[in-house]
Amino acid sequence: VIIGFIDTGIDYLRNNFKDSSGNTRILAIWDQTVEYEASSLVSYGRVYEADAINTAIRAYEAGEDPYSHVKSQDINGHGTFMAGIAASSYTDGYIGVAPEASIVCVKLKNAKKYLRDYFYIRDDAVCFEETDIMLAARFLKDYAGLKKMPLVIYMGLGSGLGSRTGGSPLSNVLDSLTMHVNTCVVVPAGNEAVKRTHFSGYASVVPEYKEMEINVERRGKGFVLEIWAKSLDVLSVSIISPTGEIIPRIPARIGSSTQYSFLLENSRIYVDYQITETVAGQEVIFMRFERPAEGLWKIDVYSLTNLPGYFNAWITLKELMDCDAYFLNSDADVTLVEPASGLRLITVGAYNHNTNGSDVNSSRGYTADNRVKPDIAAPGVNVYGVGGVRGYTVRSGTSIAAAHVAGAAALFFSWGVTNNNRSVISDSEIKSYIIRGADRPGDIAYPNVEYGYGRLNIAGAFDQMRIS
Repeated sequence: VIIGFIDTGIDYLRNNFKDSSGNTRILAIWDQTVEYEASSLVSYGRVYEADAINTAIRAYEAGEDPYSHVKSQDINGHGTFMAGIAASSYTDGYIGVAPEASIVCVKLKNAKKYLRDYFYIRDDAVCFEETDIMLAARFLKDYAGLKKMPLVIYMGLGSGLGSRTGGSPLSNVLDSLTMHVNTCVVVPAGNEAVKRTHFSGYASVVPEYKEMEINVERRGKGFVLEIWAKSLDVLSVSIISPTGEIIPRIPARIGSSTQYSFLLENSRIYVDYQITETVAGQEVIFMRFERPAEGLWKIDVYSLTNLPGYFNAWITLKELMDCDAYFLNSDADVTLVEPASGLRLITVGAYNHNTNGSDVNSSRGYTADNRVKPDIAAPGVNVYGVGGVRGYTVRSGTSIAAAHVAGAAALFFSWGVTNNNRSVISDSEIKSYIIRGADRPGDIAYPNVEYGYGRLNIAGAFDQMRIS
């Protein structure tokens, strides 16, 4: 079974990713960041396969420079940690969920500067492009096809943009991959529950608009805001600056794009109306706040029809934001990142396995179109795992929880396809077994917005096969 990681790379020198003979279990690394070498597999970057990785390992063991053979390095460490959770062999008393799984890794290249500038991304933030992620997923699928092996795609990333209805381009691409034979995709729910990046409300109640208040505590480059109509309603906005300067209600027109300067604040806001967004089919109002002044910004949202007028609004993820801004009256529900709302994807929230309590940061469901997400929760608070410089460390987040589930999915493929118990196991079957076997502790109704259908119990999931 292949577990394919789309992340910051992998430290291929770690014993955690070797077999008992000392050879790598990494079949391939596509490093998108290094210079291109002609390949039938990719059109940029370079693919290093197992022979080259083993040569680099032997060089390292001989005291030579391994990176003269395989240049790829995981400087960040996030990808290495996640690969350790899902697939570390027994090393230093530590073991991953699927310790004999084969590994294929894509190290994503950083987003281009013009995109980072457009979305006001913090200079030191780790940020990738959606198109590179899509190509990474396709590479993993093609490579698994060449090897004729089942594939679990793990992506430990998330975006603050999108409708949260599963209608984003990336959600659609990943969903389509799950339709292939013996392919499963696992993603994290996000870590936004208490970051105050979500607001929701009705624009058609008395008074005739709904007021959103965004508090800017520290000025920076800026942030972006998306307002998504839940129905086929058409919304429009007006803006009030911290000093009281008013931009009256801006008419909603197809393709309308306008910019407004606030003289006393030395700030600028760009407002783009898209009456029918291409994929989700709903209206989205996209707003860019450039150098927003500190203080309280008010956005009044109006409904132009007699439809209910319900909407959701999300601002830039805290990890990416170059200033400090948040909704004053935020909503902790529907704080999933994209592509966590994908229909067929296995979406994973986190809980604290140390205290058996909840993780306050774990993004909450449901989706904006009221489907159950996350599907399951797994350990994601102060989890021990593979760190830098041959050591171990502790990390938190739903990406870690998702890595546990990716390993569990690999075990299902191993039992079924590798051991000839089943020639085909679908993504939906794996999700169903994991959900049925989940622990559902406490006096809590399931499914719910925090844990979905419960907490991961791999043994319980396999027990469901006896029942069925």
